[in-house]
Amino acid sequence: MKRYLSIILLLFISGYLQSQQVTLQAYAPNLVEVGEQFSLSFTLNAKPSEFKAPSIVDFDILAGPSTSSSTSIEVINGKVTQSQSYTYTYILVANKEGKFSIEPAEALVGKERIRSNPITIEVVKTTSGNAANRASQPASRSVRETQTDDLPGDELFVTIELTRKSAYVGEPIEAVIKIYTRVSIMAFEDAKFPAFDGFWSQEIKSSPNVNFERANVNGKIYNAGVIRRYLLFPQKADKIEIDPFELVVVYQGPRSGPRSIFDEFFGGGFETYRKRLVSKPVSINIKKLTLPEPQGFTGAVGSFKIDASVDKNNLKANDAFTYKFKISGKGNIKLIGTPKITFPTTFEVFDPKISENISVDDGNTSGTKTYEYVCIPRTGGNFSIEPAVFSYFDPVKEVYITLKTSTISVAVSADSSSAGNVMVASFGKEDIRFIGKDIRFIKTSSSAFKPKAAFWVTSGYYQLLYILLIALFITFSYLFRRYRQQMQDVAFVKTRRASKVAQKRLKRASQLLEQNNNAQFFEEIHKAIWGYISDKLNIPLASLNLDNACEKLADQGIDADKIATFRSIVETCEYARFAPVAEHSQMTDIFEKTFLLIEELEDKLKRK
Repeated sequence: MKRYLSIILLLFISGYLQSQQVTLQAYAPNLVEVGEQFSLSFTLNAKPSEFKAPSIVDFDILAGPSTSSSTSIEVINGKVTQSQSYTYTYILVANKEGKFSIEPAEALVGKERIRSNPITIEVVKTTSGNAANRASQPASRSVRETQTDDLPGDELFVTIELTRKSAYVGEPIEAVIKIYTRVSIMAFEDAKFPAFDGFWSQEIKSSPNVNFERANVNGKIYNAGVIRRYLLFPQKADKIEIDPFELVVVYQGPRSGPRSIFDEFFGGGFETYRKRLVSKPVSINIKKLTLPEPQGFTGAVGSFKIDASVDKNNLKANDAFTYKFKISGKGNIKLIGTPKITFPTTFEVFDPKISENISVDDGNTSGTKTYEYVCIPRTGGNFSIEPAVFSYFDPVKEVYITLKTSTISVAVSADSSSAGNVMVASFGKEDIRFIGKDIRFIKTSSSAFKPKAAFWVTSGYYQLLYILLIALFITFSYLFRRYRQQMQDVAFVKTRRASKVAQKRLKRASQLLEQNNNAQFFEEIHKAIWGYISDKLNIPLASLNLDNACEKLADQGIDADKIATFRSIVETCEYARFAPVAEHSQMTDIFEKTFLLIEELEDKLKRK
C-alpha cells in the first residue's frame, strides 16, 4: 500500500513540475577590476537533459563548471509545492580593461530549449587593496572602538544626486541620497537630511535597508547604496542650493598599532571607527514658466488629459446632480489648483469634493485628480454647461497646451410642488434647507419699536464692580507676597509656632502626670518651658542659660514675679531630674504653674 502511495505522489509531483514555467538565469557582477576573481553562475529551476555553456573568450576560466542542486517539498493542507535548483558555476578572472558581453547559455528541459539572459561586465584598472571586496565582507568578531580616523575622503563619502541640473517651476526632479564606500560599514548614526527649502518634496518609498551594488567612480570600484530618494517640485524660479546631507558612519579598518601574523587568521587586527560624512553642496537652476499664462492655467506642469461628465442629464428642478471634472496624466498633479467651471446662473453649486489617486513612478507622479460639484437647478428649462478650459505647461516641448471639454446639456423639468415649502436633500456641505424661507418679503406695515435697555457692561455698576475686583486682586497679591516673605524668615516662623510647640509638650506632660512617671514628666516640662523661651526670644538652645533668659524677659517688659516663677520652674525641673521621687501634688503644681506662665508670656509678648 505504501509503495502505491509513493508512486502516486511521485507522478503528481512530476506532473506539477512539468506544468511550471522553466527558467534559466545567469548571475555575475556587473563591475570588476583587472586581476579580480569572480563567479559566473547559471541557475535552472528544473533538471536539464542538456546544458550548453556560452563561449567565454574575454576572461580566463580558473575553475568550472561546478554543479550543485537543491530540492525542497512542502505539503500544506493537501497542496504540494516543490522547488528545485540546478546551478552551474564558473570561477573567472579579468585580464584587461573594457566592457565585455557573455552570450546566453542554453539548456534542454524535456522538449523545451531555453536560453539565459546575456551578461555585460565592465572591467576597470586595478586600484589599491581591492577595497570594494573588503566593504562587502562581514565585520570582524574582535574589534576595538576608537575615535581616531585617518581614512581618505575618497574611500567613504555621501552624495545628493539629481536627475537634472535645471528645470522649470513645477517640473519634478528626483533627488537620490547615496553612500559610496570602499571599507566595511558596520552601522549608520545621526543622519541629518536636507530640508529642501524652495521645493515641495515627497519621499519615495523604498527598502528600509541599504542595498549595495558595485559602481565605477572615476575608475575606482565602490559599493554604492541608496539611503533615501525624494521627488522635488520647485516652487520658485531661482538658483536654489540644496542643504548638504550629514551622516555618521561606523566602519571597520585596520588596527593602527602593532599587529600579529595570526590576526588575519583568527579574525583580529581590525578596529571600529566613526566618521562624519557631509555631502557636497548641490545647486539647481529653476527657470520661470513662459508668459503670458493662458486661460485655464492653474499651475499644472507635465502632460495631462481632461474629461467632464454628469451623472444624469434629465432631472426635475430642485433635484441634485453631480458634475465631475477629471484630470489624468503625469506631472505635478497633486499641486494643480481648482479649475474654474462656469455653470448656469440658476444653478446652486456647492464647493467641489476633491479626490486623488496618485502614484510615484520613474521619477515622476502620475494618476488622476477628480473634482465633483453638486449642482441643484432651481428652475426648469434646457441648460448647457460651458466647456471647461484647462491649460498646462509641457516642459519637454516648452509650450502651453490648452484643452477643452465638450458642452454638456442638462434638461430640467419644472417642479410641480409648491415653491414655498419644498424640502431638498443637499448632497454637498450644507444640511437640509427650506426653499422660500431664506428670503422674506419686505414688510410694509409700521411697527411699534420699544427702546431696549442699555447693555449691562456699559453701566456704572459694571465699572464699579470691575474696579473693586482689581482692588481685591492687588490687596490679595500684596498680602500673599508678605506672607511668603514671613514664611521664609526662620526666626519669625519659630516665634509664631513657639506656643503651639509648647502646648504639645504640655499635653505630653499631662499624660505622663497621669501615669505618675515623674522623671519623664519633669523632663517634658523642662523642654516645654525652655523650648518656648528659645523660640519666642530667638535665642539658640546652645547659647541659652537661665541668666540670659531672665535678662531677655526683663528686656521685653515681663514682670519680676513672672520671671521669678520662670526661674523657679526651671530650677525645680533640673533638680527633680536628679533628686528622689517627687510628690504627685508637687508635680501637679509645677504643671499648672507652667501652663499659666506660658499663657501669660504669650499674651504679653504677642503685643510687642
